Amino acid sequence: MYKERSDYDVPPTRSKSNDEIDLRDMLRWVKSIVKKTANGYSTLVQVTIRKKGLIAAFVIAGVILSLTAFYLTKPYYSSSMTLVLSEIRNDFVEDQLKKLASMVEDDNFEAVAESLDISVQSAEQIKKLDFWNLDEVQEDSILTGSPFRVELFLYDNKLFSSMEPAITDYLENNRYFAKQKRIKQKQMESMVGKLRSEILSIDSMKTSSISPRGPVNGFVYGEPLDPTTLFRESITMYQQQIKLEAELEQLDNIEVVTGFSPQSRPAAPSMVKYLAIGTIAAFLIGLIVAFNVEKSKKI
Repeated sequence: MYKERSDYDVPPTRSKSNDEIDLRDMLRWVKSIVKKTANGYSTLVQVTIRKKGLIAAFVIAGVILSLTAFYLTKPYYSSSMTLVLSEIRNDFVEDQLKKLASMVEDDNFEAVAESLDISVQSAEQIKKLDFWNLDEVQEDSILTGSPFRVELFLYDNKLFSSMEPAITDYLENNRYFAKQKRIKQKQMESMVGKLRSEILSIDSMKTSSISPRGPVNGFVYGEPLDPTTLFRESITMYQQQIKLEAELEQLDNIEVVTGFSPQSRPAAPSMVKYLAIGTIAAFLIGLIVAFNVEKSKKI
C-alpha cells in the first residue's frame, strides 16, 4: 500500500536564484563602499593640493605652539622603589600612601612636609606619587606581607636619595605599626636577656664540672654532671641568642628591596611627542577648515 507524501516530508531549501540575488546585492554593496572610499580619498588629495598653503600655515602654527608648550612645561623626573612588608596587610600601607598622594595632588605642601619630615621647599618639588601591589590580588582576598612599588615624580632629580628614607619612615612611624614593633621588640629583648642569663649559668656549671674547687660530688639535683651535654646546650642557646639579635636588627615593619635610582634625563616633557601631537592636530584642523572653505565656495 502506497503512502501519500505530505509537504512536511520535503525539507525546506533555498532556491539557487535567491542565493545568486543575495550574492549580487553583497557585491554591489562592497563596490559602493570601495567607490565611496576612493572618491573620498580623491577629494581629500585634491583639497589638500588646492589648499596646501592654508594647511601648511596651520601645520606651522601647530609646530610653533608645540615648541612653546614644550619649553613652558617644567620637566620632571620619575623613579620607583620596591618595598616589602613584615606580616602587615598591604591595605594598611595603601591607606597611608593614599593620604600622602592626596596631599600631593591638593598641593598641600605644608602637610606633606610635616608628614615626611622634610622642608616645604622639598615638598613643593613633588609632582605626583603612585603605588601598586606587585602580586596579583584575588577578589575578596587579603594581601599580607606582599611587596609593592612606589613611583615618585619629582621636579628636582637630586631629591630621590632623601625621599627614600622619608617615605619609608612615614610608613614605619604609623601609630599601629610602631606599636606592633615595640611589642615585638620588647618580647625579643626579654628572650635575649633570658638566654644570656641561662648561658652564663651553664658556663658556671661547666667551669665547676671541669675544675672543681673543694669537695664536689659531681651531681646536680641527683643527676651526674655531663660536660658534653652542658657544652651542647650552651652552643644551642648561643645560636638562638645570635638569631634573635639578628632579627632585632631587622625588626622594621617595612624593608626597602630596591631604592630610588638616580635619574639624569627627565621623564617628561618629550619634544618628539609634543611635536607629533601638535603637528597631527594642526593638520587635521587645517583639513577641516579647507573642506569648509571649499564647501562654502560651491554654495
